[in-house]
Amino acid sequence: MPIRIDRELPVPIPLQLQGQIEYGVTIGDFPPGSRLPSVRELATDLGVSPVTVSAVYRKLQAAGLIDSAPGRGTFVRSVDARERSEVPDPTDAALRRALQRADRAGVGRADLIERFQRIVARGSPAASIRGVFVGVYPHVTRAYVADLRRHLAAGDELVATTFDELAEDAALLSGSELLFTFAHRVADLERLAPEGTPVVSITLIPSERTRVALAEIDPLARVTLVSGVPEFVVTFRRAIERFASHVASVTTTVVDTPQAAALVAQADVVVYATGAESVVDGLPADVRAFEYRHVPDPVHVETVLLPLVERLRITKARAQPNLEAR
Repeated sequence: MPIRIDRELPVPIPLQLQGQIEYGVTIGDFPPGSRLPSVRELATDLGVSPVTVSAVYRKLQAAGLIDSAPGRGTFVRSVDARERSEVPDPTDAALRRALQRADRAGVGRADLIERFQRIVARGSPAASIRGVFVGVYPHVTRAYVADLRRHLAAGDELVATTFDELAEDAALLSGSELLFTFAHRVADLERLAPEGTPVVSITLIPSERTRVALAEIDPLARVTLVSGVPEFVVTFRRAIERFASHVASVTTTVVDTPQAAALVAQADVVVYATGAESVVDGLPADVRAFEYRHVPDPVHVETVLLPLVERLRITKARAQPNLEAR
């Protein structure tokens, strides 16, 4: 995904750059291990000072989101890649064949996953896993957890909390075998996590409801996008353009800024990011408004998170007899 800036927005350029990279990593546009433009390359492309780009890169590196390798470049930190096995597994071929047979039989992926989990649950050691998902906004964090629970075994526990709640009570992380958060908050959670507890990032995609709602917008409608935080304004607009490219009139603003009220008042459709819900208060009845929501990427869940959970489950099950013998 190309990085760009919008000089018409009342958002500092460094925040625009930071937000685009953070959001791009979270939704998978910048996969783990992918190379970012060099400081000089990006500064030249955007027409900004190399000092500006360098400062943003340093901030992202300090946050644990990117790594710089002298002589090689700057790369997205491979948080999830370290959890993958690089050794070819002959079991994969058998699983692919089973998947092909299920496709031919008309068995949907969700149904197939549910059946496989039941088989695994019956034949695997009875070890449950406790995880904690740490988000930003309570209501959407609970929604992410509800989605992820569908993929876990019946005895597993997945708790929803936020960084604000952890600031009041870090004991919420105690007793967990696995911690989840967003890519740009992994380093923050690692500083709070009990020693030895793995922290993994969740990749998000726009929800089906959001994609459908964007596609249904009238091409002639005046659309106002409202972001909850300044650094995500540009990325929010680009995400909207991806699914509503047919709409000609799109303006972007940040909630609670002086110009927000005027832009919203002129809109036929208001699309607001999570955290900007207050914008709907007082909207006329004829103005359509909906939230741009995300969901955990099911492909990422299936290929990265579930294998990790199963490895932890097996490790825990093997350790239980030893603990009981003491």
